[in-house]
Amino acid sequence: MSDIKKGGDQFTSRWGLLCTVLGMAVGTGNIWRFPREVAGQNGGAFIIATFLAIIIWAVPLITAESIFGKKTRMANAGAFKVLLGEKWTWMGAFCGMCCIMIGAYYGVVLGWVMRYLYLIATGFLSQVATAPDGMALTTETWNNFAMTATLEGGAPSWGAVYWFWAAAIIAGVIIWRGVQGGVEKANKIMIPAVFVLLIVLVIRVAMLPGAKAGFEYMFHIDWADFGKPDIWLHAFTQAAWSTGAGWGMFHVFFVYSAKDEDVQLNAFTVAFGDTSAAMLAGMVVLPAVFALSPSPEAAMEAMGSGNNGLTFINLTNLFAHTAGGTVLAVFFFLALFSAALSSLIAMVELGCRNLMDMGFTRAKGTFLTTAFFIVVGSFSAANNNIFENQDMVWGVGLLIVGLFYWFGVWKYGVDKLWDEDVNPCSDIHIKWMWKCIMLFPILFIATFGWWVWQAATWYPGEWYRFWPITKYVYTPGVMIVEWAVVLFILFIFNNIMAKRLVHSNKID
Repeated sequence: MSDIKKGGDQFTSRWGLLCTVLGMAVGTGNIWRFPREVAGQNGGAFIIATFLAIIIWAVPLITAESIFGKKTRMANAGAFKVLLGEKWTWMGAFCGMCCIMIGAYYGVVLGWVMRYLYLIATGFLSQVATAPDGMALTTETWNNFAMTATLEGGAPSWGAVYWFWAAAIIAGVIIWRGVQGGVEKANKIMIPAVFVLLIVLVIRVAMLPGAKAGFEYMFHIDWADFGKPDIWLHAFTQAAWSTGAGWGMFHVFFVYSAKDEDVQLNAFTVAFGDTSAAMLAGMVVLPAVFALSPSPEAAMEAMGSGNNGLTFINLTNLFAHTAGGTVLAVFFFLALFSAALSSLIAMVELGCRNLMDMGFTRAKGTFLTTAFFIVVGSFSAANNNIFENQDMVWGVGLLIVGLFYWFGVWKYGVDKLWDEDVNPCSDIHIKWMWKCIMLFPILFIATFGWWVWQAATWYPGEWYRFWPITKYVYTPGVMIVEWAVVLFILFIFNNIMAKRLVHSNKID
């Protein structure tokens, strides 16, 4: 795949494709979620379980998505129409809408990161270092920026809204420039940068006194942990949410792949590349927190403070109180920025490509998708309870998307897809790994059921309530209602969508 082929919009090289799909996969789930999960699940056993989950869950699903995009040259809704029949268009559309709904609030995270890069550049860490109580200052700064609506009588967090708008516009401009001039070019810069920044951070953090305790905690193995269901459920959730398996974004980027692209090798490469980024992030965050915290108990408390508390409060405070902390903070937040932006542009591209399949130009598709993100995502930016609700609803909804891709593979034919689309172009020919996709319904029942059950236990006697969502943030009731509304709309408009979906990305 050394030269661009005539006809259609296409990546210029396999390296460009790999950087792009890695950019989609490597995101905030690697840099702040994975280290927290390692800490919460007692280290090494969770890491090993995650690698197994990648083989059983992530690689087969990524392969399936890639086949759908490469085979049909259409995004989610169009591919389900082509492969399964017009009456299944709604199913593919839901796969796309789930990711679009995630994109609408994911841009909020990028806005937060941009704001903190600005703060660090303008001397915020010096203020924290000289304050009587640095932790109180970082907490107050975070609350005043992103949490005002959740405080008693608080107003919307307008500062977070404005930074979110900037983030969405940046991603939109990159997508407007196209696959080669925008998406591929940006990811060729950002993804190598993420790995370089993380490697530099690992080396620097390893030099901190006390960092050894963090490495030891991360890699120690308690063999009894392998018998704990929670370890495995967390591992499979991490594999799904971190690698992007079942998000529908691999599907969209393989619309632009070469005809002879090796989908299984690429799926394997991306899944383990993504996990390598997560491991590097873990080797930065855990040792840093252990080294810079006053005690092991304080370190574990920081690791358990949630994604936002860990990143924007605890780590920011710790960076401010260590020699060279400003450089560490800049590198860390730059890595987080690159990871978040590369994932967000994938979500904008997914929305844009689905609209292009309906006949919209790239410019119109980009404008409409970005506008949707700005309108819908502003609610999450303004109120952190809405952000948390959307994260829960559509994060768990991704498991439904994975189930739909399994259904598509099963209905079309597992062996048929292997013979037609995987094996002829593959350099590794691992059929059993591909056929692991048939385990998905069992894994779905266990993982999805676990999340719903957990959510129900958080609201005893009120698990079915859904309004107001700022109060019933995580209930099974609110999840079911939001999924049902989107599914109902897509089902009603199924035939209209099917008739419009005729513009594939034909590659000669």
